[in-house]
Amino acid sequence: MTTRSLTITAAAIASGILLFTGCTSTDAQQPIATSTTQPSSMATFTPPDQPDVSDDQELVDEPPAAEQSKADAITAATAIMTAFARPDLPEAEWWNGMLPLLSQEGAAAYEGTLPETIPVTAVRGDATVLEGATDVITLVEVPTDSGPYVITLTRSDASQPWLAERIRPKQG
Repeated sequence: MTTRSLTITAAAIASGILLFTGCTSTDAQQPIATSTTQPSSMATFTPPDQPDVSDDQELVDEPPAAEQSKADAITAATAIMTAFARPDLPEAEWWNGMLPLLSQEGAAAYEGTLPETIPVTAVRGDATVLEGATDVITLVEVPTDSGPYVITLTRSDASQPWLAERIRPKQG
């Protein structure tokens, strides 16, 4: 091969490579464009505390609450409702009795509650764990002199005490 044919062959190969990769000599001087659209095959971001669920995937539920867990929930809900149903107490005393029984979310929700506005004054009967209870979250219905209340109880695991996240009159 002659020098001229080697030069032509090398130039042809280089041009082919540049064409194949989509580069040209002017591309090197241009800024790289970024796409503002997301390919349809790319998954969207799901926050870590949210389950990633697609159409063909089911959520894995917590197993049902053990009998001891339910019994502990009934005891906790009754104690919580008894402490809550004290509208005759001064605010600071009422709050000091409630605070150890509330989750962080419950404490934030009930901060500033005026006890004198609470219509409940007594628990009237046995509490009942509602359907769907697990060992980390459950709803307990507590009968009171102002009608039934539902208490949402939570805990991080079965070894922790039940704490109230929400205390509300039963709907309808």
